[in-house]
Amino acid sequence: MSPDSGASRPLAPGLSAPGPSTAGPSVAAAPGGRTIPSAEAPESSTRLRVEQILAVILLLLIGMRRELAGSVAIADAAALISLPITWSAVRRLPRFGPILLLALLAGVTGVVLSWIAGTQYEVSSSLQRAMVASLVAVPATTAAFVWGAQRLGARAALALGAGMLIDALPLLRTQDNPWKFGIGLAVTLMVLALVDGRRRIVQLVALAALSASFLVSDARSSLGFLVIIAGTVLWQATAAWFRWRLPPARQLATAQAAVLGIVGAVAISIVLAVSASGSLGEDAQARTLAQSQGSSNFLLTARPELGASWALFMHRPWGYGAGVLPRSEDVQVAKNGMAALGYDPSNGYVERFMFGNGFELHSGLVNVWVAASFPGAALMLLIVGVTLATMIRDLGDLRVTPWLFLAGLVVLQNVAVGPWNVLPAYLPFVLGAGVMQAPLRAPTP
Repeated sequence: MSPDSGASRPLAPGLSAPGPSTAGPSVAAAPGGRTIPSAEAPESSTRLRVEQILAVILLLLIGMRRELAGSVAIADAAALISLPITWSAVRRLPRFGPILLLALLAGVTGVVLSWIAGTQYEVSSSLQRAMVASLVAVPATTAAFVWGAQRLGARAALALGAGMLIDALPLLRTQDNPWKFGIGLAVTLMVLALVDGRRRIVQLVALAALSASFLVSDARSSLGFLVIIAGTVLWQATAAWFRWRLPPARQLATAQAAVLGIVGAVAISIVLAVSASGSLGEDAQARTLAQSQGSSNFLLTARPELGASWALFMHRPWGYGAGVLPRSEDVQVAKNGMAALGYDPSNGYVERFMFGNGFELHSGLVNVWVAASFPGAALMLLIVGVTLATMIRDLGDLRVTPWLFLAGLVVLQNVAVGPWNVLPAYLPFVLGAGVMQAPLRAPTP
């Protein structure tokens, strides 16, 4: 099948997208990965089309993180409501079980901790509902993506990206740089989903154009991610062009992961150099120079919230609870931790952004630990493990999946040094793909 055809392809190289469950229409695999209804009954074709439409609608909703009444996001509500339907897609997938178990345990822990802390702390019921819902919805959004991918193939990523774009459109009115703060990554995921499986030159042109858009938008991280992906695609194109003899899939994945690490280090160096030169704008230049000249290493200078996180962990290692609001004592502990890194916390940022409406430590891992203690931290570490494993398995041949790698890199970044509320939109991409992936197979050029 031509890659330019409109038929649904397998979700990604190395991914085995099973057909719908016995509750759905009977389907069969066609050449090229296209799924077609079986000839058992004419009604099966109509049912499949209806389910495909429903899958698009569901994935659009999963991409929307705007809050409904009660502080629950549209995506979380849609995923939880649809779980009786989407459960059939994941119930027999062994990698789904740990995600479900830890997410539920984290949600329960967050509620229990906040009840215990309620005698000493003020608890925001709206923040509590939002956090608990976002935690327990992690497996539900994963199930929704898997259910949709079984019916749409790679177009599931396109539909989810479209939902994210719709969710980000209000930024056109509220942000001076909407491309950097939401619209850019949503559009990028959609474009990369569209070029997935097409000729590598098409992918490279798309990546170059998208990189240019982030270059002029003062978006260092997104630019760096696209440079890494472009470098990987270029490396794979070179290997395929020269018809290099490829090792077995596992060894190939390991080798390509090493290459990816090198490409990543080079990409980060290039982006920082470009930023320091002023090519990304004066604001980016000032931030980069200030971070590189700090008394601590670059990461700690760039993210002094890590100092606050460590200080709070040492102060209260079991966490706080979902929706718990900090006391002045906790704010001072955090300030002391930041000051230990040479950062001056008496600038209003700590009081307004970090602790003005709950705990915001600019780290998904730390934010979830604050809300759900060690089960929450374990969930975040599991997400990191699944993300890395998914990306490595995708390197088992010479056809990297660009949208999957972009989502994976965004997840890894925000688990470490990004707000928790950014993560849920990207988790279905990597967790959904991760639970569906087949074991590494023989590489193909």
